[in-house]
Amino acid sequence: MHLTVWNVPETCSEEDVRDFIKRELGHYAKGVTVYDAGTSNAHADIELDSDVPYVGELVARELQSRRLAGVALRVSAAPFDGEAQQDPRPVSVR
Repeated sequence: MHLTVWNVPETCSEEDVRDFIKRELGHYAKGVTVYDAGTSNAHADIELDSDVPYVGELVARELQSRRLAGVALRVSAAPFDGEAQQDPRPVSVR
């Protein structure tokens, strides 16, 4: 499951972004890749250590409320990763 973090300040280095995300997400951040650090297009891809479909959305909402170097982050979660997912609603068996 992946998140994309946008609106990363130009003043932040790749290491600043990684450290911030790992500090905020702890063990949930399996991997962090930072793109275009130091530019107005800086963003990060976070691989979450979870296969539960809606964890990404919950983590994205929580991280969205955080500020990095005084700038509010924008975070989006892919609704589903990989191949087709099963319907998460419970099935009643009669």
